[in-house]
Amino acid sequence: MALALGGQAVHQPGGDTPNMVLGGYTALAESAWMGAAQASDVLESVRAAPAGAARRPVLPRLPRLRLAGLLTREFSIAEATFILMASFFVSAALGAVRQVLFNAAFGAGAEASAYYAAFRLPDTLFSLIAGGALSSAMIPVLLRTIQQDGAEAGWRLTSQVLSALLLVFAAVVAVGEVFTPFFVTNLLAPGFDTPTSSLTIALTRVMLLQPLILAIGSVATAVLNSRNQFLLTALSVASHNITLIAGIVAARFIPSLGIYGPTLGVVAGAVLQVLILLPGLGQRGSGLRLRLDLADQRLREVLRLLIPNGLSVGVNYAGFILDTAFASKAPELAGLPAIQNAWLLVGLPIALLGQAVGQSAFPRLAGHAAAGEWLPMRRTLLRSLGAVVALAIPALLALIALGRTVVRILFERGKFDAAAGTLTYQVLVVYAVALPFYVATEVITRGLIALDDTRTPLATNALQIAGRWLLLALLVGQIGVIAIPAAFAITASAETLILGTVLLLKLRRRVRG
Repeated sequence: MALALGGQAVHQPGGDTPNMVLGGYTALAESAWMGAAQASDVLESVRAAPAGAARRPVLPRLPRLRLAGLLTREFSIAEATFILMASFFVSAALGAVRQVLFNAAFGAGAEASAYYAAFRLPDTLFSLIAGGALSSAMIPVLLRTIQQDGAEAGWRLTSQVLSALLLVFAAVVAVGEVFTPFFVTNLLAPGFDTPTSSLTIALTRVMLLQPLILAIGSVATAVLNSRNQFLLTALSVASHNITLIAGIVAARFIPSLGIYGPTLGVVAGAVLQVLILLPGLGQRGSGLRLRLDLADQRLREVLRLLIPNGLSVGVNYAGFILDTAFASKAPELAGLPAIQNAWLLVGLPIALLGQAVGQSAFPRLAGHAAAGEWLPMRRTLLRSLGAVVALAIPALLALIALGRTVVRILFERGKFDAAAGTLTYQVLVVYAVALPFYVATEVITRGLIALDDTRTPLATNALQIAGRWLLLALLVGQIGVIAIPAAFAITASAETLILGTVLLLKLRRRVRG
């Protein structure tokens, strides 16, 4: 049973149909570096072997270089792992360049705050309606359709899914354009002053075009992934950072463009991604066209899977809206930019360790669960937890010891002054304190998934968001923007402890028979 977590799809024992997608901290960290919520949709392409088939992690392997048909050839899991890991590192490097240039150009003032706030609405909308959930919902239904009824039926399903997504996004974007002022002033950034709020409204309306365009790219990604054609999807990962960098540079040479430079870069990134992906669809005689039949059973099956998956992924992105709302009320003008920059830095070890966990821990845990080997599964779980926490602690200490220097070297130039750097470091330290808990959650959640338990992670994630809201309401007025990483770290740590307790109790019951 396929399931995606933290940016990767994995398989549950017992079937071929997908169950639930869980957007973990790894997915959030990857998206921050890659510049779009769809990053996890691309990276989840590497699917672990079915439970019981293999218990060893898949080691990345350099693809065989054959230029003929390279863009559309099928890759093995090992080759795909190498390609997608390489794409992540390239995109992360571009993400670092993007952030350095953005900070230098716009600093940590009102323009930067308006930009970061404006990005939240389209990012969250896309993750709710499609994002990382679409591939897990669409791929198994598409493969089954092609196997049973042929390629033409597969194109009909693809056309129906694309038409349905475009219709939904068009309606949502139209409503969003009308109600953006209400949303910004009452929910997203109620603490902004009038000029900053007006700028946020204008930027949000521009960025709302992005999810409508990304709907096309999301469907194209699912189709290419279903064919094991990962090269174009890997290349598309970098598109967002490339156009954002271009937008920032354009604003430097055309001062009147200002913050609209990177804003237009967000929309251009979606267009570039579609341009990269669409040629892959045409290689096999594309039968893609707009058509919609809501009575079609396979379309309804995709939508039935997509709705709960989108909600489960979107809850974490909704948490960022919560953080943005309270950051706008904090007394520090640089609060929201400090949160963005600090999360980017702490997100790098989360993403790297989360990827390692996904490639190594789950196949073993799922294999033990499928075989009913409860004592070995518990030992594997505890060893995996020990290993990932042992790696997280040095990363935590490095962030604390070197974080201020890293912030100074990377970010303190141009309009990003030392005061903004100091606040960014303070936020970073508070985020980093809970780093072992963030990565431990990735292991524990996979253990629960191996036991066919997806309800517990969803429930604790919802409780975590509720707990963050309560803590923020109590603390922002007392300690300012530091309350935001503090609430995140406290509730994430509590969630990890609850998940770990539930998993160990489940394993103990099974060990006792």
